[in-house]
Amino acid sequence: MVMILVAQAQEKKLPEHQKEYRDKFLTEKLKLSDEQKQKAKILNEEYRKKMTELRKKDDILVKDWKQQMMELNKKHREDIRGLLSKEQKEQIEKIKTERKKMAEIDANARMEKMKLLLDLNNEQTEKLKRQRSEMIEKMKDINENNSIDMMKKREEMKLLMEKRNENMKSILTEDQLKKMQELRKQIPRKRRVLS
Repeated sequence: MVMILVAQAQEKKLPEHQKEYRDKFLTEKLKLSDEQKQKAKILNEEYRKKMTELRKKDDILVKDWKQQMMELNKKHREDIRGLLSKEQKEQIEKIKTERKKMAEIDANARMEKMKLLLDLNNEQTEKLKRQRSEMIEKMKDINENNSIDMMKKREEMKLLMEKRNENMKSILTEDQLKKMQELRKQIPRKRRVLS
């Protein structure tokens, strides 16, 4: 939802069919009132202005710049969420749940495809599923930990990914790892089967 509203700030960059989809989503799914749309537009303009000002700053450290950017993003999300009614927030939660289910279906399909492409045995498949499940839980814990800032969360996520890649070496054979690397080179990043 927030991403869709933020997309209004980048409206000129969106192809017409994406604008139509976004508008249809907002009107049909969330049933935003004209007042909510107007307030969202104002919030997006303010957000865009602050981001532009931040981008122009060249007298701060990259770390500080990233931190300020994340704080602006967080405040903008909270402001947009504050515009929504209880029912609209519930609708967003419903959509999130549906997307989560679809992501799980997609992940299972990718696992099956990986099993076929790499000729995985059942034991390897189960280990990979278990590893994925554990990683998702750890990522969720990191994400929900409000005692650490976004930069630290990103660092921890990166470490998790590196650890996952190392664990793959203990699950897959050398030939399977080699084949996986070859497949990664062949498949465009957004459409990768193997993560």
